[in-house]
Amino acid sequence: MYTIPDQFHRKTIDWVQAYASSQHCSIEQVYKVIVPQHDLQMQPSRGIDPPRWPSTCHYDETFVASIPNGRFATGNCYVVAPDNKRLLDMELSYPYSFTSLPPPSYFEGTAAALAWGWNIAEIARTQDILGHWMFDILPRLYLLEQSGIPIDKYVIGKLSHPFQYESIQMLGLPLDKLIQVDTNHFHLQAKTLVAPSVPVIIGKSPQWAFQFIRGRLLPHPVQRIEGYEKIYITRQDAKMRYVLNEEEVMNLLAPKGYQRVALSTLSMQEKISLFASAKEIIAPIGSGNANLVFCNPGTKFIELTPYTIVDDYFWRISCLAQLEYYEVICDVELPPKPACGSDNLIVNMNKLKQTLELAGI
Repeated sequence: MYTIPDQFHRKTIDWVQAYASSQHCSIEQVYKVIVPQHDLQMQPSRGIDPPRWPSTCHYDETFVASIPNGRFATGNCYVVAPDNKRLLDMELSYPYSFTSLPPPSYFEGTAAALAWGWNIAEIARTQDILGHWMFDILPRLYLLEQSGIPIDKYVIGKLSHPFQYESIQMLGLPLDKLIQVDTNHFHLQAKTLVAPSVPVIIGKSPQWAFQFIRGRLLPHPVQRIEGYEKIYITRQDAKMRYVLNEEEVMNLLAPKGYQRVALSTLSMQEKISLFASAKEIIAPIGSGNANLVFCNPGTKFIELTPYTIVDDYFWRISCLAQLEYYEVICDVELPPKPACGSDNLIVNMNKLKQTLELAGI
């Protein structure tokens, strides 16, 4: 009888140290440091409102762990060590209504973890969110490459969007090397389970992840799109965090030459070309802003964020891309949404006008 383990190692290194001691082996045999812990000093955010986060960003040690007879448990692919304890810095837990698991299937080879987050069809799939896909899932491939460990299969959450298949193809990862997980009761044991750090856990949008995504997905030369040097990203096609007074915003922006764009209608390559062509971008906070990684240095980016969200994710990407980042803190539709981070925005037009002037737009 197998159950979802309810005991944990808070950090992978805790298991590594205990395992190395019990097996009388060196830590380096099962744990490789890829990027040491470090701090980065970023450019403070600009705008009428004062910055809402510190300009120094800390990043924990980035690593790859090799786990003999490690297991993946549940659709969320919790990483389970041989002592039947989960590694908390490899997962985003969910309170499943069940505790039992079937006996694990056995894979006679080396399986690497790409899956992270929720992978629950009826609730949410983290890999379906472009920002997490681009900065928390795909960059783990870089760590695996740097480890030098040959990988037979990659375990990943169920893929269901064109951008996932497009980017995997662009990275040269064969689909037949993927084990796509599409059940809540997934249970797999591998002869060797290889677990790379999760970027958002060691520090959001780390520089190595930025460089990997930009370096591997941005073509040279870029096919530029004429007439889209100034763009406004609409979220009217989204279920949340869209701008309620968007027509008022566009009445201000259209005379300045801004084009309104819905990213959901574009292919991955089209989005790359769009952001690489833009010189000025205005957008409500949302996963599509991960495409800022493809912008040219000096591009001006104004992010519209509700006061109910304090998230420096896209500011970090902007800093790494050497963009001019401005934040406009917005009011929200009343009553506020019960789900954190889902409020629709109401842009203060005077504040937006002042920010445009500050940015020289």
